[in-house]
Amino acid sequence: MQNAERRDNIEKKPLCASTRDIAAKSSRLGVLLCLISTTLFSFSNVFLRQLGALGVSHSWTICVKEIFTISCLTPVIFFLAIRGKYQWPKLKWVGIIFFGGFCCQYIGARLHLHAFAVLGLVVSVPLLQASNMVFAAVLGRGFLGERVGQRSRVAMFIMLVAMSFLVFGPNKPDTEQSTQTIARNVLLLAGIGTVVAGFAYSIHVVLMRWASNGREMPITFLAVQITGIGAVIFGCEFLRDNGWQISAFWKDITPQVWRLIVLTGFFNMAAFLFQITGLRYTMVARAQMIGVAQIVIGTLFGVFFFQELTNAMIWLGVSLTVLGIYFVSTPGKK
Repeated sequence: MQNAERRDNIEKKPLCASTRDIAAKSSRLGVLLCLISTTLFSFSNVFLRQLGALGVSHSWTICVKEIFTISCLTPVIFFLAIRGKYQWPKLKWVGIIFFGGFCCQYIGARLHLHAFAVLGLVVSVPLLQASNMVFAAVLGRGFLGERVGQRSRVAMFIMLVAMSFLVFGPNKPDTEQSTQTIARNVLLLAGIGTVVAGFAYSIHVVLMRWASNGREMPITFLAVQITGIGAVIFGCEFLRDNGWQISAFWKDITPQVWRLIVLTGFFNMAAFLFQITGLRYTMVARAQMIGVAQIVIGTLFGVFFFQELTNAMIWLGVSLTVLGIYFVSTPGKK
């Protein structure tokens, strides 16, 4: 027995250093996956904005976008299941992810699209990411026990300062007093809705981290379940608004709209898969801070593709955002 215990102690010593190395590599891998996911989500948001500009129904857009993911991943699940290589999740985790998916799809996505239409990319993206980042850090600490390190706190502070420049920096058009009063009310409600959307998204991400970190749910099943929730919710909403006689609506869908739907569906699916995988290897607060990179991409797209106005404050905010992303993406000195 004593010899066996000595052998176990000897074997454990090199594993400690090895485990730290693996953890460091896993963290860097998680950061990289989250950066890729953020870039892909940014492209998806641009195509969503174009669909909104064309007057396409928001509920129909999200429904078909989510059906794209379901159509691509469901055959993969059944193929693996038939070959006996698929581990079905427990009912408990299906219920937990259902709640997170409902928060994401019914609350977050609806308010998200409305903010795009009212506030524009330059304002809505930083406001959404700021609330998402803060709420994710709080929920990650409270429910997952994930502490935010000093370097990450500095990065979060820099990003919050940057986002204040981005939210309040855009030029405001001159309008009559009555029009300004109406615009302020609309913008205020859209801003509040954006913060609520960030909170809903943070709940969704924390629950995904909880499930994926423990390998409780396969990535493909998680993606299909969440997108399935969105397809059902927004499909029912579309039928409620348009009824079952929708043949006239389908005739009005142009090839340009279908191309945009396929593009936003593809980029959304790819971003989702990268995000879920990245959450396996990095803390939820860090993942959401990396997601703030959407601000830089969203600002550039808003300027060059949608002719949104910018000024020195906005570019200062973009620069600070890049600095914050650098802080959270790179390890500090030992």
